[in-house]
Amino acid sequence: MPQEENTGDYYYRAYAPGIAMARCQSVHTVNLTNVNRAKLDLMRFADLLVLNNICDPDILPVIEARKKSGKITVYELADDLADMPACNPRGEFYRESKNLLLVKRLANYCDALQFSSRELQRKYGYLNAISVVFPNHILEVAPQREDDFPEKMVVGWGGSFGHMEDVEQIAEPLMDWILSRNDVRFHLMSAAPIRELFARLPSERIKWFPPGSLKDYYKFVETLHVGLAPLRDTPFNRSRSDVKFLEYAAHGVVPVLQATGPYLDSVEDRKTGFLYSATREMISILDALAAEPGLRVRTARAAWSHVQKERDQLRRGGDRVEFYRRLVSTSLTGSARQFFEECCGLGGAEVCGRNVFLRSTRFESLLLNGLMILSDKPRAREMFREAIEMIPENYMPYLFGAGVSDDPIGYLQKAVAKNPLSISSRLMLAWEYGRKNNAEMAVKCFRAAADIFPGYEYPYTEWAHFLKAIGLTSQALPLLKIALGVIPDVLKSASPLPGVA
Repeated sequence: MPQEENTGDYYYRAYAPGIAMARCQSVHTVNLTNVNRAKLDLMRFADLLVLNNICDPDILPVIEARKKSGKITVYELADDLADMPACNPRGEFYRESKNLLLVKRLANYCDALQFSSRELQRKYGYLNAISVVFPNHILEVAPQREDDFPEKMVVGWGGSFGHMEDVEQIAEPLMDWILSRNDVRFHLMSAAPIRELFARLPSERIKWFPPGSLKDYYKFVETLHVGLAPLRDTPFNRSRSDVKFLEYAAHGVVPVLQATGPYLDSVEDRKTGFLYSATREMISILDALAAEPGLRVRTARAAWSHVQKERDQLRRGGDRVEFYRRLVSTSLTGSARQFFEECCGLGGAEVCGRNVFLRSTRFESLLLNGLMILSDKPRAREMFREAIEMIPENYMPYLFGAGVSDDPIGYLQKAVAKNPLSISSRLMLAWEYGRKNNAEMAVKCFRAAADIFPGYEYPYTEWAHFLKAIGLTSQALPLLKIALGVIPDVLKSASPLPGVA
């Protein structure tokens, strides 16, 4: 799945830690997404590489090469990808067994595994002998608010469409409560479908903010006095971070949070926030906060003080650096430092001390936008063509554009030429040859994909499925046995082999 740098997940798990770690002595950090033109160079030169929720088979040979050269690779699992709700747009991708198994394989193959919550470590710590939890922190805590005793209290919530079911459970009771009072307004930052849940509220009682950047979201939070965080008790939600608490507290907003996984460890109930189990308890808490402005101010100040002292990212950057340095057993080379200096001069580079953030340029935007509109082949085709013209030596436009190209085999051949270790390119090329009834070339490509990283089962299963499709079932069975044999024992019970009963 392509990463997007304008999301809160990217900010809290990549950008902010990068800024904080770069404040530590002799540490240089580079942040980029997995479609950035410089990603393969970064993966080659970085002394330590952190992969956040990456699901890409082309990374396996990269990790292997890094191991041989003594470089450390850490996998970060920041979400419970196995239990994503149906409303989450990424859920369909991870519900495919091949993708979930690849995530677990990558986590297992890396030198260490890090998590964003204790629940994730409890559930998936078995994937790697070395694991650690790094909770989210706030990079910038807003100035403390002055005592705020407004005529009308503003209650609000903001979030992604993935929270649709969480918000749905409180919408009707919350509207009833708002309509029963004249001293409350409701602010909402969400996608239109969540806005429709509050259609009964007249315009003078609700203010809607369309989805935007994290900076836009922070501005929205600053309009609130009380922030809500409904969170159903599901496996995915129990594994979330407590970022809603952090965001509310850091902006002087009273957190009113459902008593579920991430908030149980971080909130001191009725001191730094309020926890509720049932919606009726939430309404009771809102009644008390509306009736007692002093309670609201005291709670907001206590939450703000807690986050400033305990959850400031700049103060905790050394935690990660200390952990990473314990993993490094060889002397670091100067190649990574030289690459950092080169990154500072690349297009899109934002340099902050010893951190450089490689923002998306036109090239990366073309790749992302093309992937988002694959169903519109003519438009997507033009985007990938433009990306190729911009950086013809990069393999990604050929790989991503093959499916919408008039010449998919030609595109994939070029992808392989640009990146000979691309497992994805060779597998796609094999199937394209199969569609052209060129079984000899298809088998050659399947074999080449398997040879790149013999410990990866998927090329063998795809090869076997192709042979079965052309009537060579007897030749497929040995390949399936090889596939089963290369899956680490720790993964077998958790993730059955795709396509094998």
